Amino acid sequence: MKDKSPSGLNEWLHFLKNKKFPVRSVNLARLKTQIKRTEDTLDGMQANIASDPLLAFAILNEANRIVPNKNNEIKTPFHAAAMVGMNGIAKLFPHFVAYETKNKQKPPHLVAFLSELQTSFEAATIARHWAIEKLTSHEDDIFWITLFRDAARWLLWFYAYPTMLAVNQKIQQGEKSSQAELNILGCHIDELTVHLCTHWNTPKKVIESFLTKHIPNAKELQALAHLAHHPDELPSFTEDKRLTILVNNPLIFSYCANKVAHEASLMRWDSKNLPFFYRVVATVMHRRVSEIIQTAHLASTEAAKLYNTGGKIPLAQQLLDPDLYTSKKLSKPKATLSPIAALKKALSKNNDYDTKQKTGFALKTIKQAIPNTQHSIIFKHVNNKTSPMYQFGYNIEIIKAIQWNAPSSVFKKLSGKRSAIHLFGQKLDNLLEELPHTSDQIIDKNSHLILASTQTSKNETVIFWLETRTEFNESDYKNLKQIVSLISHSTL
Repeated sequence: MKDKSPSGLNEWLHFLKNKKFPVRSVNLARLKTQIKRTEDTLDGMQANIASDPLLAFAILNEANRIVPNKNNEIKTPFHAAAMVGMNGIAKLFPHFVAYETKNKQKPPHLVAFLSELQTSFEAATIARHWAIEKLTSHEDDIFWITLFRDAARWLLWFYAYPTMLAVNQKIQQGEKSSQAELNILGCHIDELTVHLCTHWNTPKKVIESFLTKHIPNAKELQALAHLAHHPDELPSFTEDKRLTILVNNPLIFSYCANKVAHEASLMRWDSKNLPFFYRVVATVMHRRVSEIIQTAHLASTEAAKLYNTGGKIPLAQQLLDPDLYTSKKLSKPKATLSPIAALKKALSKNNDYDTKQKTGFALKTIKQAIPNTQHSIIFKHVNNKTSPMYQFGYNIEIIKAIQWNAPSSVFKKLSGKRSAIHLFGQKLDNLLEELPHTSDQIIDKNSHLILASTQTSKNETVIFWLETRTEFNESDYKNLKQIVSLISHSTL
């Protein structure tokens, strides 16, 4: 396994393009039942299809793959389902992975995924309402375009949660989103989305919502916003032919609504960046900025009623805050630190923590930052003797009975210098005899084992033993190495 997350466009494409689409288990089970029952029709399945974004997205992509000449304008998932048919929908089932939302304690990546779905529904509803106000007759198409343009972002939150968390933290600290994405991911999410949508056979209208041929570039957005510089006055008309074309393309609603919903979700409705996009839309619709804001707030309220995914508090609830737009507003809640950032902050408060205190902090961080860990032991190695300090998940009597001080080439290497290794499958089988005597009894045939070590003081070394019967991923391995580095004697 590589010791780092994907980096750069090609690596992220390889990582995501064959990932299964997460679909709510109850929706997937209901759809399977409906397809088996001969008395059910596609019309009767519409509500179920529409209730799950990635279910609808996959069906739309399949329809576009089968009948590519129909992609001049986006069709609703219901139209797509009719094109694909029941047998075609059934063939898509292997491309889905079910997730459960009944559990009170949802894993962090699932909560983030559901939150992102909620924000996308809010963006889609805002775009739809703006399109209705302009009388474009494209409001349904704009709704689905705006919703589905976030599909790659949904998968990133589901499959690469720590990485996306790092991106958001950079943005909340004041970094531009484009720069944060480039620094953390090595590419822009919009660029990644265009390539993935091409791979998925997504309708062209979704892809076009990212291309500056169809939506304004940064300079053109500035020009459009400037035309609505005075909030209480109607915007001026543009005389630029290119801007006139862009103003009459409803895809601009999709782009701006997406920016507004994500900005409000991350930085609240009073974000200083939101008025810019309001002014752009005001120019497009030739309405006062206050009317644009009013429509956006109304749409967010509708989204809260119709599309509450359970991932986060709906944007509309922020509007009930009496201090939202006032100078007396309470200080914004600080962004929640990631477990590893919290560890770094805790260690920085005191340079004199001993090994037991530092490893105690580390164990707490492991439980939060590496949730795949089912069992863990932290050993202290001093004066050529190795003994467990902390453990969770194992039978304590079995741990005490294992001869941890028995000769072991693996532990000898770990105690000699800072190291990290991820073992599973045949590689783990080959090294079992080189682990301390009888420790193989706590290793399962399906086990993944991560071992790491570092000096925590001049004469003491700690060894980390993380084991799971499922799987450790690249982020787990990377996170442990960060934790080990933070408590290392050499970093203090």
